[in-house]
Amino acid sequence: MNWRAEPVISMGVSERAFYVTRAGENIPGILWAPEVHGGRLPLVLLGHGGKSEKRNMASLALARRFARRHGVAVCAIDAIDHGERGPIVDTGDGPPQPEFMALWKHPDTFDRMNADWSATLDVLMASGVFDSKAIGYWGLSMGTILGLPFVASETRISAAVLGACGFSGPGALRGAFAARHRADAPNVTCPVLFMVQWDDEIFDRSGALDLFDTIGATDKRMHAHPGKHGAFPQEAADAGREFLAAQLLSGQSKH
Repeated sequence: MNWRAEPVISMGVSERAFYVTRAGENIPGILWAPEVHGGRLPLVLLGHGGKSEKRNMASLALARRFARRHGVAVCAIDAIDHGERGPIVDTGDGPPQPEFMALWKHPDTFDRMNADWSATLDVLMASGVFDSKAIGYWGLSMGTILGLPFVASETRISAAVLGACGFSGPGALRGAFAARHRADAPNVTCPVLFMVQWDDEIFDRSGALDLFDTIGATDKRMHAHPGKHGAFPQEAADAGREFLAAQLLSGQSKH
């Protein structure tokens, strides 16, 4: 891990930017951690949404809450072609960029992202700072599109928050990831909290329920709330955070 700057401390939370190098590419990331801690830290890997980047406002708020309220560290990296890895940017209510549409048609997108996350986790665990039995994943929308295959393949993940994704709806038609998810979801066996917006206009309700059914975990729970795709209330974010923190801090999560 190559640190890019000294830590920035704010209200008891340390934030530090880094690079992890894999296959000749620098993967930019951020690590948030409690300023003061004892023993090895639980760790959450945070996958951001589409047309966003690692330090978006929602991720920043979530990471700080994990660190301040639970003593849990959080790591986020830029997804392929997002953030510092460009060129995908937020197009607001306009149509997605061609580069965003093309991302889901590349046959190696999922395997590349799996490898990026695994390389990042390898480096973090080699530091000796983090608890190898308390590693979680959080990712909604694109964080699930790219994150579910990673959770399925990575045996070190103890628990996950996934959702805002499914097998049908306009978002599911953008690429072939539904086939990948149907193959990978049965291999997600850690405890999962799956988040659903009941009126999601991107991934419809029936497709979300179908994906939830396909997840292989025996301990899987659903948190559903009225509203459209991007309208997750604070209540839902809090429920996911409390679930993941409880799973990691208990030390009882098992595959």
